[in-house]
Amino acid sequence: MAQFSELIHSFERIRDYMRDFYIYGFKQRGDFGRKSTRTYDNEKRRIESYLGGYIRWSHDKNGKRTFISLDTAAIDANPLYAAWKSKSFTDKDIMLHFYILDALRGGGPLRIDEITDRICRQSGITFEVQTVRLKCARYVGEGILRSEKRGKALYYTISRDMLPSCILDAVKFYQEAAPFGEVGSFLLDNLDAQNDTFRFKHHYIVHTLEDGVLMEILRAMREKRKIRFENQSTRSGRDSVLDGAPVKIFASATTGRRYVCVYNSVRRRFLNHRLDYIKAVNLLDICEEYDEVKSALERNIGLVWGVSFGGKSRKETLCMKLHIDEKTEGYIIERLRREGRGGEVLRLQENIYLYTKELYDTNEMASWIKTFTGRIISLEGTNRAVIDKFYRDMDRMREMYLEGADA
Repeated sequence: MAQFSELIHSFERIRDYMRDFYIYGFKQRGDFGRKSTRTYDNEKRRIESYLGGYIRWSHDKNGKRTFISLDTAAIDANPLYAAWKSKSFTDKDIMLHFYILDALRGGGPLRIDEITDRICRQSGITFEVQTVRLKCARYVGEGILRSEKRGKALYYTISRDMLPSCILDAVKFYQEAAPFGEVGSFLLDNLDAQNDTFRFKHHYIVHTLEDGVLMEILRAMREKRKIRFENQSTRSGRDSVLDGAPVKIFASATTGRRYVCVYNSVRRRFLNHRLDYIKAVNLLDICEEYDEVKSALERNIGLVWGVSFGGKSRKETLCMKLHIDEKTEGYIIERLRREGRGGEVLRLQENIYLYTKELYDTNEMASWIKTFTGRIISLEGTNRAVIDKFYRDMDRMREMYLEGADA
């Protein structure tokens, strides 16, 4: 029987558990049916060993639910980085890391056969030349080693680039504020340092679970390639395989969710997919029209309110007439211009303003529109479903408050 270990071979193996059972907290043990309950128990123990005192429980009529609870303004580092630091290695793999660095330390450039001979002589362990070659090539890509071609042979040396102490604060900030913050976490670990400077009110720690997917997507964007990926449906829970050319990454300032904008050549339109529902990204052929597709997105980005490119009707128009006291509510006018995302703001007469916006999906504006409740004189638009829902909601609210006042 295999023994339980806190280490993992694949990050994807732990990602779904951490996301569905702990980050979102909407699943319980009975909802898990992919593998045995023993597998669930092992993953549960592994995650709890990473996250320690951040685990909380709640009980409802359906049973026990486990989730993560923390004050992001009070933590100095993202606790989910622990999952990236738990990847397991074979004994030879981890030993070879130190053997290569030791063989190159203090000496001149060496060829692969010279490095292999020196390792075998000093360690008493036999390594294949190809194994050492692959390891060195990987370290060149990661910046640990440098390679130089002399004639037909490659010579390797240790990279001398060090992290200047003057940018240590920048690394501390990057660790918690930027994509791939786990890189900053590794750097601080190696320097025996920690973030003692910054705290964040809005801290989206779950992003680190998506960084493996984001890395492959960014690579495809840099190389102008199409991708094929598995996308999990939020409604059915089923996985589907989709193709397209990734063009841009969007991040919601409201929810923190990140999306990849993919151009679907079959449907000839842009679609956004949440990164936390994407897995198994594979790079495909070069997208020959990539530059044209990217230019088309830039031309249309002003018509996107959130992440939706609309339905069959495509462009929609919304007109909102408001009463704003110009003497005391000038900040409302400024807010319309600042938050209106390019919408036109016209002064019709004293204290009466008209906001007009052309966009792809009016439904995405609904929450923002309702923040002007009490000042809205009328609301009109081409998407009648959204307009009618707004008036129904206002009627229901009026009835609710009037009934409460009568009681």
